[in-house]
Amino acid sequence: MYEFYEEPRHLNLKKVVIIGIILALIVLAIIFLIARKISTPKENTNSKSFATTTVFKSADNSVTLELPSSYNLKPYESNLGYLIELHSENNLGIFISKENVLENKTLAEIIEADKLAFLNNFDSYSNLSDTKELLVNDNSTYTYSFHYLDKTLNQAFYLQVIWLQIDNTFYIFDIEFPLNDLPFNTNIASTVLTSFKVK
Repeated sequence: MYEFYEEPRHLNLKKVVIIGIILALIVLAIIFLIARKISTPKENTNSKSFATTTVFKSADNSVTLELPSSYNLKPYESNLGYLIELHSENNLGIFISKENVLENKTLAEIIEADKLAFLNNFDSYSNLSDTKELLVNDNSTYTYSFHYLDKTLNQAFYLQVIWLQIDNTFYIFDIEFPLNDLPFNTNIASTVLTSFKVK
């Protein structure tokens, strides 16, 4: 006959205390991490250059433009009839004007004529792009760009011209900056167009 006899197991008080301390430390660590996460201010999920923006308005409040403050743009008045004219210390310039739609002329025809006339204002230019058609918020848009030498500053500039048709009005954007800054300003045209609002 077999006897199955087993000594009764007794919990060792020392082991219970050690396990209790370990569990308490784990709970305290979790509480500490949660409290730290809650008390830490959340960083802006946008890129650092878009952390704050500045809103620019035309004198008649008909249009607004909201751009990253990192561009360091300031309003400028040259009495040349621009709705909005902005300049920065590093020679970034944004000029917005408007024209009424011309009957019997398509936007493509108007921008080609403008391109030829505008280029006559420069002694020399290079890297003239083809005219490209874009669609901005379901509005017809055409753009072209070129490089030119500013003799006063003795510096090469990149200039992009954009014509945007909204209803019976053309809005013309001239965006220029030193050619050396081209890698840093690749998205500036799309930023300007997406933040442009007509009241």
